[in-house]
Amino acid sequence: MTLATAGRALVLGLSTGLFCVGFCVPLLGPVMLAREKAGLRESAASIGLFLAGRLVAYLLFGFVFGALGGVLARIWSIKTVLLPVLYAVLGILMILYGVVQSFPHVGFCRALNPRIQSRWYLLVIGFLAGINICPPFLLAVTTAMDIGGALQGMLFFFVFFIATSIYLLPLLFSSFVSRFKEVRFAARVAAVLAGLYFIFLAARTVFFRPA
Repeated sequence: MTLATAGRALVLGLSTGLFCVGFCVPLLGPVMLAREKAGLRESAASIGLFLAGRLVAYLLFGFVFGALGGVLARIWSIKTVLLPVLYAVLGILMILYGVVQSFPHVGFCRALNPRIQSRWYLLVIGFLAGINICPPFLLAVTTAMDIGGALQGMLFFFVFFIATSIYLLPLLFSSFVSRFKEVRFAARVAAVLAGLYFIFLAARTVFFRPA
């Protein structure tokens, strides 16, 4: 990848990073703030897991669209199916997290809690967030198809990932406020509300799709 292409990825990531924050923070923020015992190390691990899942998604899309660019451009209409499914799954995961954390002693919640607290949960949320088909992501996909080549596409998405991830670093300090019971309660409510919002997005995408 040339310096010019890397520069395009960096500028695109930095200029659209706030858009990505508007999507990722409602997912990652409540998860981190809802935890009762989370120090700086745990916060860093949580962000790292979320970003790892997001990075896997970015590299996967960079590889596929870089390698198959022109072919995928003709069938990219599948996004109209992928998008509502993605939103619905994210919504369900967020609602489950908020409910399980709010009622840990209920049998159903007690059974799910180990899975909710596992590293895989944040990895899955990060991965799904990484394939959010938002305008910045679509611009990155278009560029990967233009430059061509699997390795070039992966490198482009990697630089794009680094630039957009900078905006999530303030969440490292979430542990300083999550120690308060009121903050944890608000975060659990926010997780449920975020889940309902994503389910609304899924329904809107399906039922109010432009003709």
